[in-house]
Amino acid sequence: MIQLLSVENIRIVEKVEDWKEAIRLAVAPLIEHGFVEERYVDGIFTNTSIYGPYYVLAPEIALPHARPDQGVIHQQIAILLLREPVKFTPDGYEVRILITLAAEDSTSHLQTMVHLAEFLGDDASVGKLLSAGSPEEIYALFVKYSTQ
Repeated sequence: MIQLLSVENIRIVEKVEDWKEAIRLAVAPLIEHGFVEERYVDGIFTNTSIYGPYYVLAPEIALPHARPDQGVIHQQIAILLLREPVKFTPDGYEVRILITLAAEDSTSHLQTMVHLAEFLGDDASVGKLLSAGSPEEIYALFVKYSTQ
């Protein structure tokens, strides 16, 4: 998992206007560094309009993504931490952690998903992530978890 993440792909933002801004900001590092095309954001929006926010997994946590053919260039992860939560539906969970996964195909990212599920299933890890003060601190959490 850690080989798909860099400090440059981690952002901390105070607040967003709405869930669409959260998605744009969550994908921005992947666009800026050439891992996805700009249309990847539109892919997430299109999929959300069809399926709903299927990527909101639990309180605090969303894994927004689109299909590989919706603009993925290279497999990579970006993390956006919001200080103030956003809701994707009026009755949905409040989300502060958005981990965007750009997968090149339907299988190569599965091991990464297993590691993410383990990390996000650990309340202590999620708590540390939510209180992180910098992208470097978030990156260090993932490095530490990946080496355990």
